[in-house]
Amino acid sequence: MTLEELEHTLLNGLHDAEVQRIIVDYARRSVTLDLAVWVGDMDDPPERRKAYKKGRIEISGLLFLVMESPDPKYPFMTSDLRIDGCNQSKKLDEALLRSLPSDSFFRSLWVNEWNAFIHIAAKSADMVWMNEGAITYRTS
Repeated sequence: MTLEELEHTLLNGLHDAEVQRIIVDYARRSVTLDLAVWVGDMDDPPERRKAYKKGRIEISGLLFLVMESPDPKYPFMTSDLRIDGCNQSKKLDEALLRSLPSDSFFRSLWVNEWNAFIHIAAKSADMVWMNEGAITYRTS
């Protein structure tokens, strides 16, 4: 499955998902993203809207990963990193994107606290829920 297809399986996609850890293993051509994924529904009562589940996105067949540098006017030094999936293919070199294998995907992640993007090209993305899929509710 592509990263975008994975996002479509989530109620809110990766909108406001909180990145806790990114592991890049070039020898295995993989990326692991440990996240708290926002699974709340805005139609729920206010005390249940900020519902999060811990998950791990396992990306395999890594072709490249690019992390843009943060905007110095943004709070990039905070420990919080909230992301959202998006299509930034028009911002990358067309020849690079055309050179990707037909069975691969390209997806970008907007990093709110950086005002910048993480770009990923790979073959597959899967979600594994942690803590038996337990949901935690935030008050703030």
